[in-house]
Amino acid sequence: MQRLFTNFLKGILILAPMLVTGWVIYTIFTKIDGLLGISITGLGFVITIVFIILVGALASNVFFTRLFNYFEKVLTRLPVVKLLYFSIKDLIGAFVGEKKMFNRPVMVDMAHLPLAVDNPVSPPGKDIKLLGFITSDTLEFLPEAGDRVAVYMPQSYNMGGYMMLVPKERITPLASAESAKLLAFIVSGGVARGNS
Repeated sequence: MQRLFTNFLKGILILAPMLVTGWVIYTIFTKIDGLLGISITGLGFVITIVFIILVGALASNVFFTRLFNYFEKVLTRLPVVKLLYFSIKDLIGAFVGEKKMFNRPVMVDMAHLPLAVDNPVSPPGKDIKLLGFITSDTLEFLPEAGDRVAVYMPQSYNMGGYMMLVPKERITPLASAESAKLLAFIVSGGVARGNS
């Protein structure tokens, strides 16, 4: 029975990611096809990809650029839409834009983090490190921040994270770490270790 149960768990570990991935891809195909009223499975998805590539190619066109800039000016006059649109734009740009922001991985020393009752032998937070990404070296607009940098720390199994102002001396750059793999490592709670 123990061997059967072990094989059952191994089977789940192998099949679950494959089935979930297949289900997501199938759902995307059928939903997009349904929206376009097309009966050929996957054609709607291909059309969507081609449309996105076409928009990207037109981005260098002067007329398209002016039209897009006008569209963004209109959005700046709509308070809630402005916040939502530009927040999403900045977030996506941080990952895939020309000015990638999550490309400077660091380890932050939390030696003075009050995690426990004061102990002179082993101070609270000793040897605890957090992983994150420097997003801004200069905080002139915030003089109270002093000699600190902005570090974004993603949360595991969550789309959120924390933006912390950290003293420079507590930061260790991780030059050997590939940003995308480190981000996957953090978001997966340490499960993904450089898996592609």
